[in-house]
Amino acid sequence: MATPQKDIERFGAYLTRRNYAVHTIESYTLDLQLFFADKDRPSATVTHVDVEQFAAQQHAQALTPTTLNRRLFALKHFFDFLLEHKQVFGNPVKPSHFARVGRPLPRALSQEQVKTLFAQITHPMDQALFGLMLRCGLRVSEVVTLTLQDIAWEQGALRIEQGKGRKDRYVYLSSDTVASLQACLALRPGGIPGDAVFWNRKRPRQSLSIKAIQKKMERYAQAAGVEATRFPRISW
Repeated sequence: MATPQKDIERFGAYLTRRNYAVHTIESYTLDLQLFFADKDRPSATVTHVDVEQFAAQQHAQALTPTTLNRRLFALKHFFDFLLEHKQVFGNPVKPSHFARVGRPLPRALSQEQVKTLFAQITHPMDQALFGLMLRCGLRVSEVVTLTLQDIAWEQGALRIEQGKGRKDRYVYLSSDTVASLQACLALRPGGIPGDAVFWNRKRPRQSLSIKAIQKKMERYAQAAGVEATRFPRISW
């Protein structure tokens, strides 16, 4: 039966064939050698208890959750490789071994980046849609559910339904946002379900989905050469 060091070498050769970056292979190798440093026995004898103890030891050293999870992922990838080659009967690394990592806050765009991004948005519907997210701070879910009845033209405002027991709110529009909405609705085709303000341009009889808006954002951001995770609420 091969030693853990031989298994690690085979795993490294496998990663090289898969065209993994050199620094990734080196990092994986160091993490695996760290795990097996006090285990003079075959890889197939490793259990979930061994992994649990390793995770506890690493946590006691005040490692960040990101570093701990990286080492555990290297271990999981290693045992997946051995499992695929029938060297082990299961993967001892379980989801419960990984540390929970706080979700990072989305990075807002600068005003210059927003202008660069909006220069790519030429369709009136998309201009109005992303304008509401930018100028009024609407969430994607709020834009998707916006209906014609929610627009109070005389007051220059939108009624946003909060749901889940929260009070509805009114969002007041700037003159250029009103003009953008009017230009959008001038192109609105018939047959859109539920009097939705925004529609699926490829399939007008289908509602516009959150995923569709996110894909729009990705396409426009790529064309503008910016990384758009969310729109900040700013004024020009």
